[in-house]
Amino acid sequence: SLQKNMPVIVGIDEAGYGPTLGPLVITATAFDVAVSPQSDGTAGQGNDIGGPDLWHMLKEAVASPRGRARNDNRIVIGDSKKLYSTQKGLHRLEEGVLSFQMCLDEKISDIRDLLIALNCYDEGLLRVYPWYYNKRLGLPSTANTVNITQKYGTLKGILSFNEIKYLAARSTVMSPYEFNKEVARLGNKSLLLFKNCVNLIIDMWRKYPEIEVVCGKHGGRDKYGPMLSGAFRGTKVKTLSENGKFSSQYEVMDESSGRRMRISFLQSAEDAHLPVALASMYCKYIRELYLKLFNGFWQERLPGLKPTAGYPEDAQRFLKDINGLKTRLGISDGILVRDR
Repeated sequence: SLQKNMPVIVGIDEAGYGPTLGPLVITATAFDVAVSPQSDGTAGQGNDIGGPDLWHMLKEAVASPRGRARNDNRIVIGDSKKLYSTQKGLHRLEEGVLSFQMCLDEKISDIRDLLIALNCYDEGLLRVYPWYYNKRLGLPSTANTVNITQKYGTLKGILSFNEIKYLAARSTVMSPYEFNKEVARLGNKSLLLFKNCVNLIIDMWRKYPEIEVVCGKHGGRDKYGPMLSGAFRGTKVKTLSENGKFSSQYEVMDESSGRRMRISFLQSAEDAHLPVALASMYCKYIRELYLKLFNGFWQERLPGLKPTAGYPEDAQRFLKDINGLKTRLGISDGILVRDR
């Protein structure tokens, strides 16, 4: 059982696993919750996976998409699929992500600032893509700065009142060229997803010796023990529970350093855990900003071209529309299209 004082809570999610165009983005967010009111050291019973209910603790500043009234001025934190559509636009994702970033004292005025803050800006990789390299995109792109600052003010006060610290957000972004190369090396894309999640977990575990990690389920996978043992060599991995398609829980102990973590893979984790929902918002936001640059590049050169969200069926239409231009510009499918 965990000590009275809760470990750092980490939530992980992804966006862009299925599409043909645009990046796969994975994000981890981390919170330090001083004390969990319902924790008596028996974490892991019933609904206590992932620590206390942060929606409840922060309810003066944040709301879930379900619990929100019409003219509610709180930050909506929820599954990004419920907060974003082409019709609804980016402003809800933007308000959530940028107000939480302000809690980390990050001044974000451009996509580059955001990527640097999330530790995933790599100029060498971006150089491969003419639609990303050296492109400016001012942020916020649709939300109102005054609004974000107000929401941040409330959030900051409520976090501090509840002795909760928002510690960090970290992302990895894989565009088609890197994605294809890694998938070829690893053999399939679910291993790629797992490997990138593990890299983010290691990054957090180095900083915080005791963490509680909650991830969404990876596709149809129900058992993660052997993969965790392979990823965290030299540690002891103990299976706490494997409850069919709903949840799988493990403990990873590094006896030499005394570090430990509990890691849970849950179905619909973004509906049950605020850190996962917030991670899902970062992922979708970053992916949509990348697609904004991508579509902008082609639309500038082909007026009247309909933008794409990158999903398989529409991606085929888009690739057909740009085919002649692509050939004239000498752009190869290797940087454009995912193999899987």
